[in-house]
Amino acid sequence: MTTQSTIEILVPVAEDVPEEIGLTASLSGLEGKVVGLLENRKYHADTFMQELEQTLLNDYGVKKVVYSRKSTYSAAHPDDKLEALLSECDAIIHAIAD
Repeated sequence: MTTQSTIEILVPVAEDVPEEIGLTASLSGLEGKVVGLLENRKYHADTFMQELEQTLLNDYGVKKVVYSRKSTYSAAHPDDKLEALLSECDAIIHAIAD
C-alpha cells in the first residue's frame, strides 16, 4: 500500500494590499477634535497607544484624547463604556498589538 503525503509551503508575504480609505466626509480633519483610543490589552498595545496619543496631540492638533482599555483582548468592550466613548469622541481608534 502506498501512502501519499502533502507538504504545504507558505510564502511569508502579505496576500493583500490594504485599502486606504481616509477620513469620512463628516470628519474632514483631526485638528480640534476629540479622539478616543480603545486599547485591547495585548502586549505592547499600551506602548503603541501612548505614542499615538502624543502624535495626535502634537502633530495633528487633536484637542483631547480619551483613553479606554478593554478588560481582556478577547472580550467585547462593555456597551456602557463604548457608548461613553461614542458620545464624547469625534473619532475612535481601536488598537490591536502583540
